[in-house]
Parts: sequence; C-alpha cells; structure tokens
Amino acid sequence: MYYSIYPKLRAIYSFLPTIKEEESLIKARGLSGFNKRIRELKILKRFPLKDNNIERHFTLIPFELGIVVYNRLSGSPKRFFKNYMRIYELKDIKRVLHGTRGRYFLYLEKEKLVLAEIGESLQGGFWDEVWDKGYSRYRDTEKISDIEIKLDHHYYRMLLKTADELPLSDRLETKELILNWINLQNKVWLYRLKQYYNMEAFEIRRFLIPEGDVYQEIEDTEGITKISMKMEFYKTCYKDFKMKMFSMKSILAFFVLLNLNIEGILSIYNAKLLDIEEERIKTLIGIL
Repeated sequence: MYYSIYPKLRAIYSFLPTIKEEESLIKARGLSGFNKRIRELKILKRFPLKDNNIERHFTLIPFELGIVVYNRLSGSPKRFFKNYMRIYELKDIKRVLHGTRGRYFLYLEKEKLVLAEIGESLQGGFWDEVWDKGYSRYRDTEKISDIEIKLDHHYYRMLLKTADELPLSDRLETKELILNWINLQNKVWLYRLKQYYNMEAFEIRRFLIPEGDVYQEIEDTEGITKISMKMEFYKTCYKDFKMKMFSMKSILAFFVLLNLNIEGILSIYNAKLLDIEEERIKTLIGIL
C-alpha cells in the first residue's frame, strides 16, 4: 500500500515553499504585497486557494491530505495513522479551551464552550480519561495549561503504543521518528519556559512529555535555540523521507516536514499582520 502513497507525497514535496519563496514573501511590502506574492507560490498550484482566508487554507492542507492518506492505508498502519490524525482533535480541543471554535474535527459550529460541555462531549472516547485527570488538576489550579499538558502527554504516549502494533519492518524506525519529534516538542517547551518564565529544571519537567531523551537530560539542552532545534529536526525528517521510502516512517516524516513548512509561511503572514520589520522576521523563522 505504501507504493501507492509514497510517490504522490514525493511529488507534492516538490511543491513545498522554498527558501527563495519565503524570502520573497518576507520582502513583500506590507500585507497587500504579501497577499499578492503568496498567490505565486508553487504549493498553490497544487492546492489552489478556495477563498481569501489564507490562514485557514494553509492550515487545512496537511489535514485534508492526511485524510486522503488515511483512506489509502489498511490494517495496523491505518490504525496507527488514525492515532496520528488525532493531533487535529487535540488542536481543536485546545482552540476551544482558549475561547474559539474548532477547525478540523471537533466543535466546528460552536465556540466559547464551558469546560463541562467539553468534558461531556469527550466521554467514552479517546480523550475521556485523560480529560478527567487534567480537569481534576485544573479545579485546583485554574490553569488551562494543566489540562493541555495531560492531553499532550496522552497523545504522544498513545502514538508510541500504536506504533508497537506496526509490522516489524516499520515499528522501530517509526518509533525512532516519534521520539525525535517528542524531543523537539520538549526542547521548544524548555526554551520557552526558561527564556520567558525563568523556570528551573525541576519546575519545567512537569510540562515535558515523559518519553524521549530531553525529559531525562534537561541540563544537556543548555545553549540551544528554537531555530537551531527545528532546523536540526527538519534535516532528520528530510533524510527519513528521502531515504526510508515506502514505509510509515517516510509518511510520518513527510507530514512533519509539511507542517513545519506551513508553520513558516503562517509565521511570515502573522508577522506581516503585525507589521514586523524584514530582518526581524528572518530571525524569527530562521532565514539567515
């Protein structure tokens, strides 16, 4: 089944934004210039704009492509990828926690739900038990982050668990990529909490996903930057996508790469909305 998926993803990868295209967007004069230049991106030849909502359009590209891939899979790879796609449920839950409506699977028609309504809607499903644990802590602290932490940990833990059900030829390499992904998430959290909140290692650990190396070795991440972390991970995923053909690892690597590319475009877009200067944008997204 991978033989019907990988060639299509490889072709789509050739449409992803290049550094040259990102630099063109950064150099655009104001938001109107950005809106004009973004329509010249190769990726929009493959995924044409449906309306003028640029943020929504780019955000939905990985999600809609993920559904296509899911429908082409079968057996344990299909079950694994279903759990991977739950990341969009997680994003929807977080959006509603912060007062807006969902974008992918959940709460598409309603916003500003109270926490009890969210909990009720998740009963009996994938998020039920972990929601209860997070909500129980929230009642003591009144911090939404305490719910989000529990949800994040559950997502990655269950993704690793379903990776154990993959065929042996897929299993170890897919788990290796997931653990690298977890390490990136933990490094980003570590950077933010140290940089912006001056937290110590013992305070930070509860925010981190327990699996992976970073959770155990917080002190070894001193001196790294958010940009260097993402660039290092991008190179790892690119190698996995190109070299580990016809495997679940290559498919997962592609979606990580796609999301990182989309994140870069949307970072430029939001910077233009805030009228941030060109050199500052380059620093923020890692173009030297």
